[in-house]
Amino acid sequence: MGPSDRPDLLGRVFISSFDSRPARAFVLAGIGLFGLAGFASLAFLKTIPLVPLLCMAALVFHFAPALWPRKSAIELRHEGFRLDGLGLIPWEAIGTVNYHERQINQNAKARLIALLEIELVATFDLAIVRPDTGPPWRRLQARNWRKVGQSHLTVLLTGLTDSPRDIRQAFEVFLGNPITGPRGLVA
Repeated sequence: MGPSDRPDLLGRVFISSFDSRPARAFVLAGIGLFGLAGFASLAFLKTIPLVPLLCMAALVFHFAPALWPRKSAIELRHEGFRLDGLGLIPWEAIGTVNYHERQINQNAKARLIALLEIELVATFDLAIVRPDTGPPWRRLQARNWRKVGQSHLTVLLTGLTDSPRDIRQAFEVFLGNPITGPRGLVA
């Protein structure tokens, strides 16, 4: 499928950033837990709580992109899609896309996890036309994607400002064809 096969989107762009609310709740819970451990260490062992302090710092550092989003996590535009920390991948480099939804447990109010599984037609080195260059420590921070092998990409859609189904629909519009996976009810 080439650029002429996709609909003309008149320069439209779809952008979704990290939703800081879930990350903030997770980090605050971790800080509270490590804070209690630090106070217990200070009270009972009479030592400076270095390990809990280091754990709190590591937790905040890891989730910093989600706590204070400065860049979009995922960006869809006419020439391709960009993932924060990975770079721009043209639509022509995409082979197949599958959408998966799962609930964490059987509770009716259970959190939904939504993933896009993207198989590229080439390796990452060839498929990424504009790699995101960033500081080396950025590799240690939170991301919503994972490379699997040489040409497979898993993108976590949960935890972004837009709903997973809205992001899926935007992918379908920009790709110009439907994505396989469940629709309607959760699989």
